[in-house]
Amino acid sequence: MITRLVAVLMLIFVSPLSIADDRVDSAESSPLLITNGEPFDPIYANAPGNPEFKNGVGSIFVEFESIPAGGFICTASAITPTHILTAAHCLRNGPTDAIRNIRFILPSEGLILATVGFSVNPEFDFFEPIVGAFAQGDVAVVELAEPLPANIEIYELYTSADELKKETQHYGHGRSGVGETGATGDADFFYARTGKNQYDETFEALFAPGFDQLIHDFDSGKGKNDAVPFWYSAKFNCPANGANGKAFKCTVAREGNRHTDTGFKKLEVGVAPGDSGGPGFIDGKIAGVHSFGFTYSGCEQYTNAPDATCGLDSSYGEMSGDARVSTYAGWINAQVSGGVSTPVPEPLPAASNSTSNAVASDFVSEMGLSVMSHSVARHMRLKVDLVPAAD
Repeated sequence: MITRLVAVLMLIFVSPLSIADDRVDSAESSPLLITNGEPFDPIYANAPGNPEFKNGVGSIFVEFESIPAGGFICTASAITPTHILTAAHCLRNGPTDAIRNIRFILPSEGLILATVGFSVNPEFDFFEPIVGAFAQGDVAVVELAEPLPANIEIYELYTSADELKKETQHYGHGRSGVGETGATGDADFFYARTGKNQYDETFEALFAPGFDQLIHDFDSGKGKNDAVPFWYSAKFNCPANGANGKAFKCTVAREGNRHTDTGFKKLEVGVAPGDSGGPGFIDGKIAGVHSFGFTYSGCEQYTNAPDATCGLDSSYGEMSGDARVSTYAGWINAQVSGGVSTPVPEPLPAASNSTSNAVASDFVSEMGLSVMSHSVARHMRLKVDLVPAAD
């Protein structure tokens, strides 16, 4: 079924979780793009006339049984005429909830497309109860009820594991804003933004073995907001206690760091709530799926910390992670060729699909993760109301 889209209203939904790393304050999985220049400058619009326009990137509206009215907005991309790729966390709302409806919105066509099923990567369901927003496997495939119109682009997957230091083009329907102040505007089903960044590192070196999400920071063009060297510095020094029991100020070596990069100037963008599931393209192929964002706690502890606002709000100096498509290309293709696993509407689960606390504790111990009680992770999505108009 295809109907026309007419209106949208949203508020932010936040769920607290625990995470590891004493340099982390919070993380968001959802995680309109935040821009270096004025957000409504046409250079950022994913719209006809922009040479970076991709008409197969749209928004999705996800409704859960526990929410009588409204749902959540994320971003998705067409990978076959009947399948779209998004983030797994967009399709989860706790172990006892179920999806009532998913719709794919194509702004350039003004269309809402119905769906019949989806698959969430099983790694996500295993890791999310353990590490929250940093869960591996944050990819999902959604099957459409009807083929896309013939003029809609279909995107290939980037399957080479050589993504680092290559220019990426990012897309998202999430919140808008500018780098100095972060996300201040609303998300929009009709309007997506696009801009450039690059994948600087994988999450593995920072977090734990096997966590190979692609990491990128939001650069202002100035060295003070260059966040990757801060996080990946080999000379990070932050003593626990100083004279008279007061904490020493931490120091971080940036100069000469191999990660140093100040971005793409005006074309640089960072991700924000509602951009979850959106693509990062390399050479026209989907290399990453927007998954989470993070920053540090306690700005006063750091002598040269990069976050422009000292809070998780998608401002300059914050970090983002994308699910690495080259890792999951085989699984994604299997859902396309073999069929998705879960129908829409989704049956209510008979039991929790979460990993038990005992298994979670064992995993944390084995991986050497230090889960800090004062650290907080946030899955942040945008709750919205979608009103279809008469044809």
